[in-house]
Amino acid sequence: MTESERDRLSDAATRVIQRVRAAADPRAAVEVFGSSVYAPRHADDVDVLVSDDDAQRLAAELNLALLPTLPPRLHGMLEGTCVDVTVVTGDTDIAQRMRSGPRDAAMLAARLRDSGRDDVFQAAWPHVRRFVRTRALGHNGLGWFGSFGWALLLVVPLVHDRELREVTPGAALPTWLRWLSRLSLGARIGFDAIRQGDPEPLYIAAPAPPPRDVARLTKRAAAVFYADARAAARASAGATSDADAIDRISDLADDPPTGTTLVIAGNDDHARGRYDGTARGLLRDLEVLGAIRSWGRFDLATDSGWQHRITVPANRTPQARDLITSWLALTSIDASLE
Repeated sequence: MTESERDRLSDAATRVIQRVRAAADPRAAVEVFGSSVYAPRHADDVDVLVSDDDAQRLAAELNLALLPTLPPRLHGMLEGTCVDVTVVTGDTDIAQRMRSGPRDAAMLAARLRDSGRDDVFQAAWPHVRRFVRTRALGHNGLGWFGSFGWALLLVVPLVHDRELREVTPGAALPTWLRWLSRLSLGARIGFDAIRQGDPEPLYIAAPAPPPRDVARLTKRAAAVFYADARAAARASAGATSDADAIDRISDLADDPPTGTTLVIAGNDDHARGRYDGTARGLLRDLEVLGAIRSWGRFDLATDSGWQHRITVPANRTPQARDLITSWLALTSIDASLE
């Protein structure tokens, strides 16, 4: 991507930032982060971080929906662009992690630029996103990790791995999937090194301080991740282009995991925001029952509502249904188990 293209594609983010700054408390810090920084051509929205402001007041000022997540998020349209504004206050662990987001994104973009691998990344990135969606391996709130973690999983080997340093734009995905398939429990992926032996099942190192694991997977989720990577490499064997490789990988719905798949459904963004912000706790509780598979995506229902699927061991289905029903009642989330 040329500098002029970057400038043009960042115009929307610039306008959004100006609008949010005009509405924010003068003492608040307003910064952009996420894929609009390192992959603006492919960004679905503009992510904005506001530090030390009142979320409810800011939502009203900007006419955005306030989602009751932790930390609170504001969602809607500004300057003709879909925006997601996260508001943090204080010095909690989650606030500190969120404040590192803008530096993380800037450092990732700088590594791509300085290494000369940006064109390869930009060509491969939409196919990696499709892989994550197809195999339901996304969303922090659904037990996986978000787009930034996946971007690191692509950029780090593009910079460090001998084979991936040589691939050309449009032909990275087959080699990347083979690289991904060779990872195993204890893998640590970072710009400082790619190595085995980490105490975490998968550690994706954030580029900006303080040291943080972007993945935060449980051991069971990591086992699913590694198995999916190996299966994707087998399915794409022989492919020579990004498009050819991704076309060979089946959707999770067409290749469902073993067990009973339960469906949690809701009707609006408010309920989905609350669910997305708290579902990790539910998944931790369900893991006590055995090997579960959270589908890391929200599917659209026929009535325009949303659905999240969780596959549980068939012999523990009654216990899983009871646990989910109790959890929904306890959290007062407007959703139901179908």
